[in-house]
Amino acid sequence: MPKGKTKKFIDKKNSVTFHLVHRSQRDPLIADETAPQRVLVPIGDTQSAKFEKKKDDSKRKEEQRKYGIYFDDDYDYLQHLKDVNTLTAEWERVDSTTSKINESHNAPKINLPSSVFASNVEEKVGF
Repeated sequence: MPKGKTKKFIDKKNSVTFHLVHRSQRDPLIADETAPQRVLVPIGDTQSAKFEKKKDDSKRKEEQRKYGIYFDDDYDYLQHLKDVNTLTAEWERVDSTTSKINESHNAPKINLPSSVFASNVEEKVGF
């Protein structure tokens, strides 16, 4: 029996969750008998985002109390409040190269074969 701290089997802050779904009929690999009939689809909300959301809920509820909103549910009523003295929209040009770098930096570090995911190309008509 190890004593002291041990490394957890699953790191919930950095984990990635998938749904196992049937391959789309528009996927060209559906006709391939060697390709699996089911594919993994990553769930957009990671465990770390859920953990951060719980922290944000207390800040949001405190902000709601400041404006006189005392409902005790998970709906964000602050999204409807607008400051009348500010502009409603501001446009800022963003290079596409910076967004690609950010996406690759935030990508989960997991190595799975490409055959377990849906292909990026879809046909217009299914089989």
